[in-house]
Amino acid sequence: MAFAHRLRQAGAVVSFPCMEAFTRGLTVCPPASRSSLYWVARVSLVQRWADLPVFDAVFAAVFSEAVLPVDP
Repeated sequence: MAFAHRLRQAGAVVSFPCMEAFTRGLTVCPPASRSSLYWVARVSLVQRWADLPVFDAVFAAVFSEAVLPVDP
């Protein structure tokens, strides 16, 4: 959970149950786009309004250049 670790380093509160929910969310709804990954991560990892700017900044830093493979 390197992404959750980076969120924590940036000051966001991310609990172990949130990380587990994120993992389950990725299993149930594998991301086919950056947008779908964003929402699975945001819904499961962010619990406080104050953490939204941190989440957005870290998500952009980590995933702005990422290309998600899509099965044909």
